[in-house]
Amino acid sequence: MEQNVVKYTAGRLAYLDFCKVLAIYLVTFAHCAQQLCGEKFPHLLVSKDSFISINMAIFMIASGFVLNMEKIKATPTKEYILQKACRLLIPMAVWYLVICLVTFSVPQFNAFWSLYWYLGSLFVCLTLIKLLLNVFSNVKLVCVLSVLILMCIPMISFERSFYMIPFLWVGYGLRQFIGRIGWKTVVALLLVYSLLYYFWDISYSIYVTPFHIWNADAHTVIALLFRFLIGTIGGTGIICLLRLMMDCSAFSWMTPLANYGPYTLGFYTMSFVLNAILVRILWHTNWFISTPGLLDIASLVVTTLMMVLMYYIQKILERNAVTSLLFLGVSKK
Repeated sequence: MEQNVVKYTAGRLAYLDFCKVLAIYLVTFAHCAQQLCGEKFPHLLVSKDSFISINMAIFMIASGFVLNMEKIKATPTKEYILQKACRLLIPMAVWYLVICLVTFSVPQFNAFWSLYWYLGSLFVCLTLIKLLLNVFSNVKLVCVLSVLILMCIPMISFERSFYMIPFLWVGYGLRQFIGRIGWKTVVALLLVYSLLYYFWDISYSIYVTPFHIWNADAHTVIALLFRFLIGTIGGTGIICLLRLMMDCSAFSWMTPLANYGPYTLGFYTMSFVLNAILVRILWHTNWFISTPGLLDIASLVVTTLMMVLMYYIQKILERNAVTSLLFLGVSKK
């Protein structure tokens, strides 16, 4: 979800922005379905367990894809960490306070970090990579050390950061050879993903089976390996598929949608506010949808309306330097 502020109306990275738009739509759709049915894991026809096997992995792979190690090395540590804090931590904190206001709840750090765990994990991963690059020039060594460090830190709830950092490195590695991946490889990847998805179970989710080396057992190790495998194969397959599709004139309609890629961080943070409002309305009216099929349609409609609303809200917020920084993490110079 970390992205450049440049809009790609054309060019080789348009597929990456389109991929982020697709992924944030799936995330928002899953969250809407949760609110509309009043259950953590809704029973949908189009997805098993709310796309958990793939959605956040796609974001992290896309974030790793655009990593520039030379630029990270050259940037002073304080400046780099401050940049990432402004881009990731400030918006998640500000939007969390907005949620507290609309829900009349008292802010709590655990709730704040848990709600926006993806952005927190991305900040932890990028900060760790920067600190290691200050010491070691070998990127492969930094890759191994960053994974091991997050795996071995005791008594701190970094399980989700450890879950995400391998996907970050997958994205960084994918950039090196994505140009050599053709249709046959993409089809093979998606077929393998479909097979793995058939065996996917909610018990493999990071939400149900977090991994920590100090209390790991056979089941958690299997869950760790399975969710990494399915996320890597599925995420890589989808990104490469979109790249090939956007190179074809028949799919030229996809290119304008890539322009919404730079707004995905705002879509992510803001959607929790809208969902908080939605769930209060639903609980007040006691109106929930639990019928599969009807829930899918309702979630599709609500998600689309939310995305349109969030886009226009962001367009308003980005006009002012203060609101752009606080709510979107974008500094207007």
